[in-house]
Amino acid sequence: MSNHAAPEFKNWHKNGGLLFLRGPKCVGKTTTLNRICASEADSGALSLWATGWLNEYGSPFGVLQQILDQLDAAEEGGDQPNGAGPSWSLADGLRTPSDLTFEWVYARLLKIAARRPLLIVVDDINYVDGPSQLFLRFVARRLKGTPIRLAMAERTGCALSFCDDLRTDILRLPYTSLVRMRLLGRKQIARSLTEHLPQFRGSFPCSAVNRMADDLHDLTGGNLLLVDVLLRTWLMSADPMPKELTVDTAFHDCVRGMISDTDMPGMLSGAHAVAVLGDFASLPRLARLLGIGITRASRIFGALNDLGMLAGDRLRPDMRRALLQDESFTARGELHLRAAHVLFEDSAPLTQVVEHLTAVGMIGAPWDLPLVLGLVNQALKSGSTDVAGRLLKLAKGSAVGPEERSAVEMMLLRTTWLTDPGLVASLLPTLGRAAFRGVLNATDLAFLVRAALWHGLTELAAELMPLMREKAPRSPYPAEVGLAEALYSLWSGMPMDWATLELSSSSEADERYGPGADVHSLLTGLRKIHAPANEGDRAQAIFWAEQVLQGIRVQSSAVETLLFAYTVLESLGSLRAARPWFTQLSEALEAHPSPLWEALVSVVQAKISLELGDLGSAYRWIQKALARKPWHEWGAPIASIAALLVQTLTEMGRPQEAAEVLDRPIPPAAYQGCGGLKYVYARGRYHLATDRLHAALADFESCRDMSASLWIETPARADQTHLMVPWRCGMAEAYLALGDVAGARDALRQQLQQLPKEETSVHGTTLRLLARTTEDDARRLSLLKNSADTLERDGSRLQLAYTLTELAAAYRETSRLNLARTTSKRARRMAEQCEAGRLLALVTADAHGPGRDMQPVCHHPELAELSSAERRVAVLAILGHTNREISGKLFITASTVEQHLTRIYRKLRVQHREDLLDKFSTVFMALEQSG
Repeated sequence: MSNHAAPEFKNWHKNGGLLFLRGPKCVGKTTTLNRICASEADSGALSLWATGWLNEYGSPFGVLQQILDQLDAAEEGGDQPNGAGPSWSLADGLRTPSDLTFEWVYARLLKIAARRPLLIVVDDINYVDGPSQLFLRFVARRLKGTPIRLAMAERTGCALSFCDDLRTDILRLPYTSLVRMRLLGRKQIARSLTEHLPQFRGSFPCSAVNRMADDLHDLTGGNLLLVDVLLRTWLMSADPMPKELTVDTAFHDCVRGMISDTDMPGMLSGAHAVAVLGDFASLPRLARLLGIGITRASRIFGALNDLGMLAGDRLRPDMRRALLQDESFTARGELHLRAAHVLFEDSAPLTQVVEHLTAVGMIGAPWDLPLVLGLVNQALKSGSTDVAGRLLKLAKGSAVGPEERSAVEMMLLRTTWLTDPGLVASLLPTLGRAAFRGVLNATDLAFLVRAALWHGLTELAAELMPLMREKAPRSPYPAEVGLAEALYSLWSGMPMDWATLELSSSSEADERYGPGADVHSLLTGLRKIHAPANEGDRAQAIFWAEQVLQGIRVQSSAVETLLFAYTVLESLGSLRAARPWFTQLSEALEAHPSPLWEALVSVVQAKISLELGDLGSAYRWIQKALARKPWHEWGAPIASIAALLVQTLTEMGRPQEAAEVLDRPIPPAAYQGCGGLKYVYARGRYHLATDRLHAALADFESCRDMSASLWIETPARADQTHLMVPWRCGMAEAYLALGDVAGARDALRQQLQQLPKEETSVHGTTLRLLARTTEDDARRLSLLKNSADTLERDGSRLQLAYTLTELAAAYRETSRLNLARTTSKRARRMAEQCEAGRLLALVTADAHGPGRDMQPVCHHPELAELSSAERRVAVLAILGHTNREISGKLFITASTVEQHLTRIYRKLRVQHREDLLDKFSTVFMALEQSG
């Protein structure tokens, strides 16, 4: 890279030979002097270089000594000064005889300049000692008309500078060329790239040059030194033509070096503070953060801006990263804590305050625990539960005493129990111990029970229930206690006694305790569902259940809302009607993920998919639920999920995998509730599918006993499991497989008496099984048709496919072969759509089984009249091929096919193709198979 101000240096020495550069350090001042020296050396000039140093300002003649040292080397005959020391000291000589004067030194310079042009370069004149300044004035006034050239550079922005008088005198000379060094602009960088780098010459696209210049300027702010560092890395890349600039450790070291090399007091700490403030840096905040005045803060910003490090009031990203990663930045934690407080006082976004606190990983002055908890409440009110959780994790480590620690952990549990299962698993045991020490109140105990149940610690929940009930009468928030009671009953599979549930009508009951705490309105809605359900008003109960379901918000509703609404709708056989609301919840969880919510919604979606006959989706939903919440974390409800998985795998024709699920342990407590009932029913379905008929019957009889004991305490409600778990249908199937038709008929009649007047999928299944108990063909067909109509209206595709399979068999047995074939094809298609491997095997077996018309060929003597060609045409016609397709397969014309069919109809005494299918399809297929 050449100097950005190159046009200003052309022929500067012809105007008296005096050049004066002014600019901040590290923006190219020294680099420019080096390039001037190189340029003059190309023309044969001798360069003498001297530099002013702050710590040597008090040494007289320090700079002049540097010049004379190089003069000695030049007079000894070297082409270039070699830096060898003189035989005597100028300062010593002047303390003795005073014959060594400025005139004498100047004469020596002229003597050297007579042989070759001479360039004297003095960098950082800010720190040139007084006697040397007098010498530079002396030489500067005598440059006109001599071959001596003088170039001086002043560093601006210094805290201390001793060259004000010298600068004034030099700038008064009429032949002084003043150049103010500035940061490079985008166009200057692009021009330099094009002029001095071969990669950017010739046919290289101009847009690529501009893009590179833009990238360089964005990264460096036009700082020449940083531009050189990036280009050096870019040129040394292994890629011959790399497309991207690489910001590496050399760039970061250069940034830190420029800051450290600035002599302004407090510059490094100021730069670190600006880096900590990041996008929220400003003069007032920097002053408050460091405890300095606005003037000093302004100087820090000005120095950073002179170096090209600022974009507005904020550091450029890579430069900020370099400062934050500085190993010498030992006050990082303290600055982050103070920055968080400054931003908090300025009402900055809460996330920014939390970022600074979490960057430290602890709470320290000026922060204390009450102030942090105030931030937590502010975050919870704004719905920022993730922010609140991060703050509470910090507060947990800073709590003092067991009571304060338990309070923080309880608040942390309320905040993160839906989103961080790992943290919850670590909090529950410690909070359980705090509960037994009597530290927690009834409201906290109620929430702890809920969390323990949801995260699989059913034993802990059972131990906490007596403590909660003991303190419940003194609780100002009975709704929380009521919710824990309701969930514990449901989780255990027992019916909830709503009559004993007390609800507070005060507004205090609606006070938020973290995410999902609107429990009062939830329980009020559930009581609205409970009343019509008990009174037999199914439509009204479904209406209220859907109303509760539609009001769910994954960020603010209690997670039990979904569980209770799902349970009610499932028990009323109306779960599928609410499918759109569950789908909307799944979509909402994409924006606000929560493992607990996602697991529960996935279970519901799996249940709906199974009822609709979409077995593949059901299996995937179950796998997702277990991925979000593993098997061991479900506790007793895992029985319901295992039941879903066993039924799905059984119907998919994967009995071995279903057996593996059945081999996994189920908590004993599960068998006391509805979950255990579902599990035993699913096991019975598996035994039925694998021809273990007596085991299947035993399972369904166990379902009968479990169902009776489950509802014994509430006889007015009778058995309400007939829609969730149609165990009587399973029992009837087992009876039929064992040949006990009367037993099957009795079970099915009892089932019909239990069903509501509204049609459900259980209606359709019951009618299908009832058709198998009658020998009257007409009644059997009627029942199967009614079953098919009911299931089609209900949307139960899998059960409809089973009915269609039996209906096809019934048509075949009554010699309605065309209808049998059409119905069988539809059943097969639906089985394939449902991914029902078991049913697909049954359809295939039935298509070739004894139900078909297997009359031997001898019963149809008219077939002997057909020629072999006519038989081949008849077979293809029965298989459903068109005349054109038959002609293509047999390599005959379509008209020949028509002639064959006409003769076939005449010889077999049929009118059209449908009659041919009905009367002779089985015989022709048998002939085809026998060759």
